[in-house]
Amino acid sequence: MKICCIFLVSLLQPWLFPGEQPTGTLIPFLNPSFEDTPRASASPAGWNSFTPGSTPDIMPGAWGIDFQPQDGRSCVGLITREDGTSEDIGQGLQETLKAGFCYKFSIYLAHSPQYVSYNNPIRIRIWGGAKRGSKEQLLASSPLIDHRDWQQYKFQFIPSGDIRYITFEAYFAPGTSFKYRGNILLDNCSPIEKCNRA
Repeated sequence: MKICCIFLVSLLQPWLFPGEQPTGTLIPFLNPSFEDTPRASASPAGWNSFTPGSTPDIMPGAWGIDFQPQDGRSCVGLITREDGTSEDIGQGLQETLKAGFCYKFSIYLAHSPQYVSYNNPIRIRIWGGAKRGSKEQLLASSPLIDHRDWQQYKFQFIPSGDIRYITFEAYFAPGTSFKYRGNILLDNCSPIEKCNRA
């Protein structure tokens, strides 16, 4: 009888608590470690940029930079410029992130001290949008990445609207009043996972 009641409650849970979604559902990125043939001014397979002038670099090897990836054989580099422009990279998700629900994921970030004169540390901003390449919602931002060793950064966010596309954008240091040349390296994205509210 006790087992029957537990089973019945588990079946009824979605109706008893309609605002809750089960945690642990994984939404993987395509090519999460940016694997591709190293070269300059190219996006790895599964990733794209729809911003004019955005030309990510696949490392190691692009521009003669020998920065080893955190996972696999390659990683990706993004830059900012003194004219205020910056590079980004993104992709469509295999499942829509729903407004009002909590999500989390992690990514490894590093900084290269030498990057063909784009040598200063910067950060990434993480955008979500309903359309390809759109930056409708700023979901999260990293701190300034000034270390050359790979470190894992964890992000948690609650979208205000449904999200179909995620974009990683290189951006200047927090509070900076001037624009400058900088770089950031990205590798090894975890799947996006539903979580409990923060």
